[in-house]
Amino acid sequence: MNQKQMAIGQKIIFKIKKTNSNTAEISLSIHINKSWITFCLFNNGNLFDIDKVNFLPNQKSSTAQKTLKKYINSFSKKDNPDKVKVIHYSTKSTLVPSVLFDQKNSLNYLKYSSSVEAGNLVANDKILENEINNVYVPNTDFDNLLLKKFKSFDYFHYSSLIIEKFSNEVTSNFSQKIFLNINIGFIDILFFKNKKLAFYNSFDHETPEDILYYLLFCFSQLDLNPEEIHTICSGNIDLNSKVYALLYKYVRNIDLFKFKEINGVDSNILKTNILLREF
Repeated sequence: MNQKQMAIGQKIIFKIKKTNSNTAEISLSIHINKSWITFCLFNNGNLFDIDKVNFLPNQKSSTAQKTLKKYINSFSKKDNPDKVKVIHYSTKSTLVPSVLFDQKNSLNYLKYSSSVEAGNLVANDKILENEINNVYVPNTDFDNLLLKKFKSFDYFHYSSLIIEKFSNEVTSNFSQKIFLNINIGFIDILFFKNKKLAFYNSFDHETPEDILYYLLFCFSQLDLNPEEIHTICSGNIDLNSKVYALLYKYVRNIDLFKFKEINGVDSNILKTNILLREF
């Protein structure tokens, strides 16, 4: 009798292991910018591997395409991820209230804020519970490579994910809040009022002084007091950075977005981009 019980126990253990193996979902997220590509692998939604490739300023876009092709071709057909996402980082995007959005006018929405051509493919993400359409131009060269390899994938504009991410961080404790997200070469500034997105824009920057200028400019346009408005920073900033010291002289109620380390994942890459942990 004891032997039978032991055998049943062994079978149950084997069954659990097999079920766990079969239900493991591997997903790949590819974050693409003209200056870098970051590859993130997730196991059941948990990030376990990250790899970033930076490009020199004078390198051609074909270099990025070759990098992408080499990485995705490292997967054999049987090892292909279950899901693939691509996140496009570009300034060619604009927000349109859903009640005013018309798919046929997508290119027209962009031409007032971005340099676009008649033949550009235009996509849009529905965000903030479908209240807003984020209209943008994806990089079709990258998308075509991914389509050839994986047959299907999801794609987004990074600002859609940034807006959703920070929207989830807004609580009733603050009626007004500014988020400053610092990327290499550009920043995102978001203003939430009464838990609603009231302002979003991105600006190119080269120096910490540029970042301060655009932030104070937005404060002025939004009629906000830099001594009082709660400002949360993320991305390429820390307590010892020059940009933090400069901002703190003028923006006193300032905090840094807090992250936890992920074992086995390069924290130096993680801390520069708020999206890499989840998307």
